[in-house]
Amino acid sequence: MPSVFHLMNPSLRQTPWVSALTTFGRDLSQWALVTRQNPKHTETLLDWALKVNITRLVVWGGDGTLHRVVKGLWRRDALDKMELALVPAGTCNDLARYYGLSKECWGRWEAAAPQGRLAHLTLARMAWKSSPRSPVFDGEEIFINNAGFGRPRPSFDKKDAPWKVLFSMNPIGVTARWDEGSLEGRYYFALATLAPFFSGGLFFEPGVSPEDGLIRFYLVPARNKGRLAARLLRGRLGRSLFDTKITKITTRRLTLETDIPIWPQADGEPPPAKPARHVEFEVLPQKVKLWVTH
Repeated sequence: MPSVFHLMNPSLRQTPWVSALTTFGRDLSQWALVTRQNPKHTETLLDWALKVNITRLVVWGGDGTLHRVVKGLWRRDALDKMELALVPAGTCNDLARYYGLSKECWGRWEAAAPQGRLAHLTLARMAWKSSPRSPVFDGEEIFINNAGFGRPRPSFDKKDAPWKVLFSMNPIGVTARWDEGSLEGRYYFALATLAPFFSGGLFFEPGVSPEDGLIRFYLVPARNKGRLAARLLRGRLGRSLFDTKITKITTRRLTLETDIPIWPQADGEPPPAKPARHVEFEVLPQKVKLWVTH
């Protein structure tokens, strides 16, 4: 029988139903709410869960919360010790969207043998430095959904709306190298994806599998922003963003160098304080064990 723990970090919009469930619903297994006033609370809960031999962690939150849980397990070399399940209760729930997970599914994850299957998700790493000649990286992130760059740091700090983000982007000269080739071009942004959906349901290709061990890079060329805005609007209506002008690279490892500073982001988490000019992406040998419904 697995030892189950519910780690809850709902968005403000999702908090009322989570609070009602924990207050008036049937008894849950052990659970705790992440305290936002404590930026390390997720890591504290992970340390406790590992110490008491929790074997299944049910994450109530969005892509960012799942990212922090997976990152914490990876840093503790504990991914093989923990099964994960996901209750979509965040701002962006793009991985849950791919697997058709709903908040009503939370109860099944307490069963010894849940209805569904234990998927083994691809995990990748993004590392960056301010200069290609620097001997060490300035920072790194893992990601399970997507990572990339293009949004300027001031736009992030001001919490710009999506359309303001688009019009704040500047052309970036990019040199890309991977095992099978190389290319150069000017782009507004680049996205490395392990799963298809990002930014609340946008996608380039809906059939991308988070389990196939590959990274798909989409580089969006610097072109008329009005046309790009129209395509993003169609994306909000459920249409693919992919077209013949977008460059796609499928590989397990890739290096990018840029002619201006960039701020890389992973799974929607905040960018680093210092910009980068050299970014490397690679698939990691570890897998993320996640219960899904199909």
